[in-house]
Amino acid sequence: MAAPALRVIVDGENDKVYRKGDKITGRVILLVEEERPIESLKLVFAGSSITRTTRPLLVNGNTNNDTGRHDYEEKTRLFNREKEFVSNLVLEPKKHSWPFEFTFPELTEQRFKRLTHGANYLREPHALPPSFHLKTNVPGGTAQISYFLQARLVMSGSKDTKGCKHLLRYHPRPHVDVPREAKVISAVLYGQQWKPRKEVDEPKAPVSKGLSLRSSGKSPRIVPCFSHPESIAPGQHIPLSISLRNARDPTNEARGGCTLDSLSVTISTFSTVMCGHVLTQPEDIVSKHVTCITRTAMNKSLPFNGTKALTTNFRLIDDNECVPTFKTYNITRRYTLSVSIGIKYGSQHFTVRSSTPLEILPRIPRELPLEDGDEIEPLPLYTPREPSKEFAPDYESIYALSPTTSILSSTSNSLSPVGSRSSSLYSGGSSPSTVVSTPAE
Repeated sequence: MAAPALRVIVDGENDKVYRKGDKITGRVILLVEEERPIESLKLVFAGSSITRTTRPLLVNGNTNNDTGRHDYEEKTRLFNREKEFVSNLVLEPKKHSWPFEFTFPELTEQRFKRLTHGANYLREPHALPPSFHLKTNVPGGTAQISYFLQARLVMSGSKDTKGCKHLLRYHPRPHVDVPREAKVISAVLYGQQWKPRKEVDEPKAPVSKGLSLRSSGKSPRIVPCFSHPESIAPGQHIPLSISLRNARDPTNEARGGCTLDSLSVTISTFSTVMCGHVLTQPEDIVSKHVTCITRTAMNKSLPFNGTKALTTNFRLIDDNECVPTFKTYNITRRYTLSVSIGIKYGSQHFTVRSSTPLEILPRIPRELPLEDGDEIEPLPLYTPREPSKEFAPDYESIYALSPTTSILSSTSNSLSPVGSRSSSLYSGGSSPSTVVSTPAE
């Protein structure tokens, strides 16, 4: 007896990316060739977070890789929706179809206790994480967040379950209105203030009467101030800038400054994968460091109290690696921005370093509305203009003036009259048309 054929068909494109609040519609199709009693037919719409890892087995208190490894696995349901189509029913031989409709929820549903999973486990409902897949550096270690539709068919008198699964791609929406330009914060790095030693061979600069001898005669005490964004979305420019202040000359009356010598920018990715319970909770951390900018011998002036932009068109590439920052029950993804700036004062060199968390926001949807104050400038209304005398003459005029008219008179009957010529605009030809046209009303 042939088993029924089961399929799940989702409306829309196969590679569609869903967001919270989006509807998923489609049909469950069951092709029955012979009359069969059906115990149940259900469709499950769910999200899951699955982590796997391994650890060496302990033999007599020692780790021995030759004895094998212990497997750890944890499966967490983010949410679960079910719809039942058939229950204890005999289906006749034909093609059966049932429509369905689900909506992506905003939050997860599970709640966990601290005693069950430990302090590092996210226990409360939270925003849905994006679809995610990662292989860790540990043998057999993986982390996967997936969303899917799964049809389950159970035949009467059988314990076997026939299933059909359809994966869905999910990407969260920005939780706040993302501005077109990233917001920048400034941090005064008092812990990295620097006092260069006085140059031995440095000639004394003439000091005007209006300048203080106290401020001009001593080496500056340089206090750096670094400006950077805390969060960024793919496609946005990442503005980085630095300013230096001389604590001994706050108004920079001496018009001093330094030289920007080098720049290095690195973005680091940290993925944390947990599985197990409070007593045996192995945790794997996968880190990746990408140096985005490396510049040396820049030799750019950096006066005190002035702000120097370090980047002009620095953007994240919107690819599979650019996963938004998220934290779910057993998987965490975070980023840091590390910047190293080389500064020269005379012949002396010092380095300003900064390492700050960087939140990567979900990509901005293309259908995002305009910001307040943005207006679309309409195109000017169409006004027909008079034909210009500079247009090229038509073919008949050139033919009438041609000295070879008598020679070609035998073929004149093969030429199309003026009224029968079709413009290339309508015939699909590649030659330009010289006829002035006006839009149809």
